[in-house]
Amino acid sequence: MPERAPLSAAQQLAALADNYWEDLLRLNPRLATFIGDRRFDDRLEDVGPQGRQADATLHQRLLRSLEGIARADLDADDAVTWDMLNLAASDHLEEQQLRLDHIWVDQMDGPQVWLPDLLNWHPTESTEGLDQLVARYQAFPEYMQAYLANLAEGQAQGRTAYAAVVERVVGQLQTLLDTPANASPLARVALDSGKAAVAEAVRTTIYPAYAELLHYLQGDYASQARTEPGLWAIPGGEEAYAFLCRKHTTTTLTPREIHAFGEADLANLHAEMHSLLAEIPNATADLRATAEHLFSDPAHRETDRARMVQLAERSIADAQAALPSMLGRLPVTPCIVKPVEDFREADSPSAFYYPPSASGDRPGVFYVNCFLQATQPAWEMPGIAFHEAVPGHHVQIALAQERTDLPAFRRLSSDMTAYVEGWALYTERLADEFGLYRGPYERLAMLINQAWRACRLIIDTGLHQFRWGRQRAINFLRENAFLSEANAANEVDRYIIIPGQALSYKIGQREIETARASATTRLGSAFDLRAFHDEVLRYGPIPLSTLRQALANWNPAQEARR
Repeated sequence: MPERAPLSAAQQLAALADNYWEDLLRLNPRLATFIGDRRFDDRLEDVGPQGRQADATLHQRLLRSLEGIARADLDADDAVTWDMLNLAASDHLEEQQLRLDHIWVDQMDGPQVWLPDLLNWHPTESTEGLDQLVARYQAFPEYMQAYLANLAEGQAQGRTAYAAVVERVVGQLQTLLDTPANASPLARVALDSGKAAVAEAVRTTIYPAYAELLHYLQGDYASQARTEPGLWAIPGGEEAYAFLCRKHTTTTLTPREIHAFGEADLANLHAEMHSLLAEIPNATADLRATAEHLFSDPAHRETDRARMVQLAERSIADAQAALPSMLGRLPVTPCIVKPVEDFREADSPSAFYYPPSASGDRPGVFYVNCFLQATQPAWEMPGIAFHEAVPGHHVQIALAQERTDLPAFRRLSSDMTAYVEGWALYTERLADEFGLYRGPYERLAMLINQAWRACRLIIDTGLHQFRWGRQRAINFLRENAFLSEANAANEVDRYIIIPGQALSYKIGQREIETARASATTRLGSAFDLRAFHDEVLRYGPIPLSTLRQALANWNPAQEARR
């Protein structure tokens, strides 16, 4: 039998990328469920020592394997894959050493939120799906024991969550436990099926686990919760924040540089808003006073939940009609609008997006928080819809998922926050270029939302690097992006629990805008906006440093010959 020819570097890399993704899904079964992979629907991840060791082993092995593949022998696309695998491994290992699970008390994605949220993705239409859900519920107490052990380990080292966040989570748990088990969203999914085991599992396994978490947080943990919101206030916090800045921006920008860019960008946006006030009836030169009057005027609000959803649908339809003028390659996967469920609307942002399943059998979903939208002007909705759905998140994510020639980890991973959020924020401005905002109110809302993202650069670094207090951060957001006290508090508490993530939006937008300006100058009349956007989106989510290199030499004439 003739010997097989040795695998090329590209073939080795493809096999390595596929195996890595398989192992990653096995260690993260909720991620598998989220993307529509049904193989691990009866499991939860192990957040204890064995799970951490398995994760470390996977990424150490990945680094060793990459060393055996000559990057110089790869073409440009495969070199991107090599770089991203290397970055994923390095970041995972460094983040694990920082042990941020010690402080993971989280009103947005803690176990009191993600388990009910999982029901949006876990199949419950079949007996098999419900049986797997019961298995998941029965695994929850073991998960909770490991979760609590991590918090206790952190507590012993003086590494605790921020007190205001602990209070929020306590309130969520009390609300959950005050609801009878069989009326809980966790059990309601099975009411029509006659599957009594689901409600029984909620009563006998989920509720006792939540009660244990509530008891723990209300005990001496509450008195030892840190009183300063910034990451600097825990041992190792400054080192952790420096890492998170690099991770979430995929750049080498320092907190001080990011803070300064935020201040400059905010000043420019305020100047642009002032120039728009001439088109706003009864506006004054006082930007904040004008904005607060417009925000508080009931005439600008929409309180009917059905009409809120319809407004979001109209905005997406407008953008969908303009999309062929923005892009050469259009996504096939649809996007639908849903209201945020009542059990989580009080602690959720005003709107957000969930991607489609990898198989395409579940559409992208743009969630509208009707609870919060009722207190906000209706003319804010278009900009939010453009960011979260079309031409923002949904377009970018659907196009990436539909690139079946890319490795799965590149199509389906959500680690490249700066790229993903940068594109979405860029499209808020792009929508304005294409005339999608209907009048000055909607344009003003877009500018205010841009200013809000600039504030994030200042506040996130302010909290975690420059030792701002929570109220100072809330006041800054209210004064400069004109949010209500409640919305500003929700936002600031988000920055507290996810340090660095808020930096990704403006840094990513700046990278795309800078690359576009450079290409326009370099190419002159040969610049093609649709082709530029296709090139930005061609790679799937990638680090900004990689995107910069790809766009530096981009030429639409070369693209046409591919």
